[in-house]
Amino acid sequence: MRHIIYISTTMEEIDFKEYIQHWKIALNPSNQNFHNKMIRSLAINNKVDVISVRPFSRSLCDLKKLEKEDKLDGNITWHYIKVDRNPFGKIINGTSQVKKLVKTLATPDTIVICDTINPAVVHFAKNSVKHNPLIGVCTDSPSNISGTSRSYTNYLLKSASSYSGTISLTNELNDLFNPSGKPSLIIEGIVEDRPRLKTIHSKKPYFFFGGALMKRYGIYELIDAFNEINKIYPDKHLYIAGHHGNYDELKVRINSNEHIHLLGILPVEDVLAYEKDAIANINPRPFSEDLDRYSIPSKTLEYLVSKVPTISVKNTKLNKLFQEDIVWAKSGSKDDLKTAMLAVINQLPEEKTLFANRAYQKVMEYYSLESVNAKLNAFFDTISK
Repeated sequence: MRHIIYISTTMEEIDFKEYIQHWKIALNPSNQNFHNKMIRSLAINNKVDVISVRPFSRSLCDLKKLEKEDKLDGNITWHYIKVDRNPFGKIINGTSQVKKLVKTLATPDTIVICDTINPAVVHFAKNSVKHNPLIGVCTDSPSNISGTSRSYTNYLLKSASSYSGTISLTNELNDLFNPSGKPSLIIEGIVEDRPRLKTIHSKKPYFFFGGALMKRYGIYELIDAFNEINKIYPDKHLYIAGHHGNYDELKVRINSNEHIHLLGILPVEDVLAYEKDAIANINPRPFSEDLDRYSIPSKTLEYLVSKVPTISVKNTKLNKLFQEDIVWAKSGSKDDLKTAMLAVINQLPEEKTLFANRAYQKVMEYYSLESVNAKLNAFFDTISK
């Protein structure tokens, strides 16, 4: 059993679910979800100590303090460090705590992993890890993160020289964070087939989208396309879940259409239930060169586990792997999304089942927790030599 120290903002699922209730704005859960799955993938046959640097904000979070806490969960030990609301204190005290934990926990054979797009995490990791390999997990280009500055991007990319190797979602991300060609691994995503804990007791046939409800990710084109579908099939509905960019504008675009239902931010078990009972799950994120180069639409991969059809706009990597297993919209336009939705409606029941089951088998083969675990362990073998 190998020993891993994993430094990130990631929390245990139950803790994260409770924690986000204290924020005035919705936290984007995508990074949390990816790293949580990678941690649990590693823990299948490795001992994992997670050093969690929880996000904190004096103005946006109603908690007064985040105290130190340790929790054991099977092969995973969660080490929540104390986080100060004062940014200066957060860095000074956080560095001291992480250094102490790494010194206490690490053995000569320990591999340390860190998230590469959080400046505090990167600072703590590179100032705490001296004698062990430090592997950076690269999930996005810093320039793609909303509301960040050029100095943020420069710091993260400059810090990449501290890594002994990288794990990246795309080859282009690896080139960005690993220009000197250190050991690397490409893992486009991680999926998990969870047992159904809930059933959506709805007699309404519906399409489902869950994710970032922001203009740049295609939510308004999806609404417009569904309105067109409703004119042809007035019995169909659209359920939308996720964190929003501009909730007031979203409600205006829905324009009192009683067939469109805003569900807000849902627990994971609710999201999975909605996905499994949908006509189809839709990822309307429009194609762009930057997104295609540096990110993988994790929602599309998640949808493939649902065993119902998936509709998605083009992504170069996933289009190659799942060319015949996804209903591909030619673009994120209203008309192309409408065409894709009509294609699913017109599928015969047996065709729909075969189509969705084939997609499920393939995505589990490539991206299940077990499959990713095998790839990670093989990669670490090369690092340890």
